[in-house]
Amino acid sequence: RNRKIEHLGFIAGDLNMDGILAAVPSVMCGVSLISSCRNRVNAESRHHSPGNSPNLVVSLLQTRNCVSSLSIHPSQKRNSLRRRRLNCEISRGIVKSATSSVGKAEEYVEEAATSVKFQRSVTLPGCSSPLSLLGTGFREKKFAIIGVKVYAAGFYANESILSAWKGGSADEIQKDSSLFSSIFLAEAEKSLKIVLVRDVDGKTFWDALDEAISPRIKSQSSDDKAALSTFSGIFQNRSLNKGSVILLTWINPSKMLVSVSSGGLPTGVDAAIESSNVTSALFDVFFGDSPVSPTLKSSVANQLAISLV
Repeated sequence: RNRKIEHLGFIAGDLNMDGILAAVPSVMCGVSLISSCRNRVNAESRHHSPGNSPNLVVSLLQTRNCVSSLSIHPSQKRNSLRRRRLNCEISRGIVKSATSSVGKAEEYVEEAATSVKFQRSVTLPGCSSPLSLLGTGFREKKFAIIGVKVYAAGFYANESILSAWKGGSADEIQKDSSLFSSIFLAEAEKSLKIVLVRDVDGKTFWDALDEAISPRIKSQSSDDKAALSTFSGIFQNRSLNKGSVILLTWINPSKMLVSVSSGGLPTGVDAAIESSNVTSALFDVFFGDSPVSPTLKSSVANQLAISLV
């Protein structure tokens, strides 16, 4: 019995040693030592009745007192306060970062089929003011029965051109060719941003575009032919890799600027196309009765319906 009492006293002495506090991480000090001390006390109490020895009762009380004193150790309190402050700072940082990420995400609209992101507002080469995104879509080319996505497209315009139209549904707007015609005829700037989602040879891209434009011009004048020649020259001997960007920007109904970059937004103008027949035919390719990208026209119609409420 005396040996066991000495053993309990040794435990109490161990728990009061500064070396143990240094060895145990301060954040866990109170928990681990309290648990250890209580477990050992309980183990001893199962083999000895406190009533059998007053000395044992004293030793047990001393042991419990050591636990109590450890649980309010000043250094642990200081460490706890420091950690609470640190955790608060980290939490504030995470919230701030999440808010910042959400803010950045809202600056873009993702075209669902291609995952290409378009800025909601952008200032383009040759434009006098920022343009707003009115819709996105994609161009798909069919080979036999397989549809292959070639590019994503976003249509931008100065929102002032919408002021004369109010209250139409998306379906009515999509079927009303006069609305898209009025958008084209407006003097305000508008632009089509094309982002390739696969590698395409420049000549192949132009040939596909020319096949859509030329039938829409009944009788080509010399100005039309010159404009088409200039337009064609931009893409000859040029590789358009995945991620290449093409801007078709209508400054007014008879003048269009063409800008091309191998990636990212173009910073300059490659050519100016000055022919009302060519510029109107190109607009009709995307927003006429038989658009090459139905998803783009539908998206623009939906956005117009929201904007014109």
